[in-house]
Amino acid sequence: MIQKNFTVTKDLTAKKVGSGGLAVLATPAVVQMVENTCFEYLQEKLDSTKTTVGVKFDVLHLKPSKNGATITVEAKLEQRKDRKSVFSFCCYDEENLIAKGEHQRIEVNIAEFLSQV
Repeated sequence: MIQKNFTVTKDLTAKKVGSGGLAVLATPAVVQMVENTCFEYLQEKLDSTKTTVGVKFDVLHLKPSKNGATITVEAKLEQRKDRKSVFSFCCYDEENLIAKGEHQRIEVNIAEFLSQV
């Protein structure tokens, strides 16, 4: 199990990121937290010529979280085959399960990937 904590700040609210009108944790911020957790976990295992990129995300955002709340991301690597890594995840605030879902990342050669831009 991979675990990482984040704090909800004004910059991570739906009102600030433009995904809604309320000052609660934005769904795009939940995605960012999970992607960061999974990215950092995988990056430690790769050499400097490789990285991972997110390619699929499925999230159920179940409950709101207030500004200042601590969000704990718990991710589990369910499958790693060839270049693909599949994670299941749950996110909690101090009291509740607030989100859950699945995230997929693909390993890429950095130079080859950037040559496509």
